[in-house]
Amino acid sequence: MITATVPASPVGPRARRRHVTRWIAVAVVVALVAVSVVLATRPSVQATQADSPLLGKAAPAFVATSFEGDQVSLSQFRGRYVFVNFFASWCAPCQQEAPNLEQFAFAQSRAKDGAALVSIDFTDTNAGARRFLATYGPTWPSLHDPGGAIAYNYGVESPPTTFLVSPAGKLVGDLIGPVSVANLNNLLGQARAAARQSRAR
Repeated sequence: MITATVPASPVGPRARRRHVTRWIAVAVVVALVAVSVVLATRPSVQATQADSPLLGKAAPAFVATSFEGDQVSLSQFRGRYVFVNFFASWCAPCQQEAPNLEQFAFAQSRAKDGAALVSIDFTDTNAGARRFLATYGPTWPSLHDPGGAIAYNYGVESPPTTFLVSPAGKLVGDLIGPVSVANLNNLLGQARAAARQSRAR
């Protein structure tokens, strides 16, 4: 009597496990690639206008020391528009907006009636703030805010937050999030248009 020998299955348990593992790895790679594409192509987060309860009221006054050692006050900018920007070295959106602030400040410095810009450090370490300023090299005053008194008076909850103060010292705009040059120009244009309409009445 001849007994037939059944050949072993070419795909044993170990081979099947390798096969499944390989497909799982491929699926993970595909998922990671898809996520990367979405992150790379989606539009950057930008600032949005907010309705601060301070709008239309006198902007909170402040006098503070800059990182260069100068005394800077809000009142010294009376007679011109001034953006008050709150930043922190640990804030990624602050890093995103820094080149835009630099570009805007440069353009305004060359304009006949250009707006001023002041940055105020928010819940940061002195060393961290100095590294941030050394990296991004702002040409406008950047101020200490020990204890966060200035931020508290403006109702700032997190950076970056940017306010626009009118030549008369009233708060006329509030942007939350990383600003673009367009954000700043638009807000400034709106404030100037509203001021012209008010004078024409």
